Amino acid sequence: MTADDQGSLPAPEDPGLVPRIVETVALAFADDPTWSPIVESNTADPTASRRYWELFVRSAQRYPWTSAVDGAEAVAVWFPPGAEELTPSEIEEFPAFATELFGPRRTEELLRIIDRFDEARPPGEYFYLSLLATRPASRGRGLGLGLLQADLHRLDALGQPSYLESSNPANDARYGRLGYRPHGRILLPSGLELTTMWRDPSSSAMGDRQERPAA
Repeated sequence: MTADDQGSLPAPEDPGLVPRIVETVALAFADDPTWSPIVESNTADPTASRRYWELFVRSAQRYPWTSAVDGAEAVAVWFPPGAEELTPSEIEEFPAFATELFGPRRTEELLRIIDRFDEARPPGEYFYLSLLATRPASRGRGLGLGLLQADLHRLDALGQPSYLESSNPANDARYGRLGYRPHGRILLPSGLELTTMWRDPSSSAMGDRQERPAA
């Protein structure tokens, strides 16, 4: 992704933004019904949630598909088609890493959740929205959905579909307004049921790209 008129900036082009992106994700997911019961429940280590999200944010920087707006008040972490969220070595070390942060019982539940997310992932080629986060103090300004809309415009120009898991059912309708449609369901060990969502590229944006004359 490249900088645009709305201020979206790809994090790999500004490594100094990465710690702030991590902080934004940690703050945004502190009240998330899927992740907060595990990630925010270890009061013995107040840095546990930031260490956890930092693993995923930093691993994503090997691809140029993390975007941020307003100094990372809102961020989106994407993975391109066929990419994994973690490297093979990070996957191998993940159970020990999580156990250190959250203890064995919560890690067991975390691994079950991750397995259900993985099982729900469809085959094929698509961009995966791993994280979309807005700092609580900036909610209500439209930053997160505005950033997502700008990113989707780029994917439309590439003719690429995208997929996400809505970890908070309250956000389902917001994604729907940007063209996402329900794809499947994930039943968590807690009993919470989540919607997975799919968005085909906009045909109008693809047409604009095809009709645009060469520079």
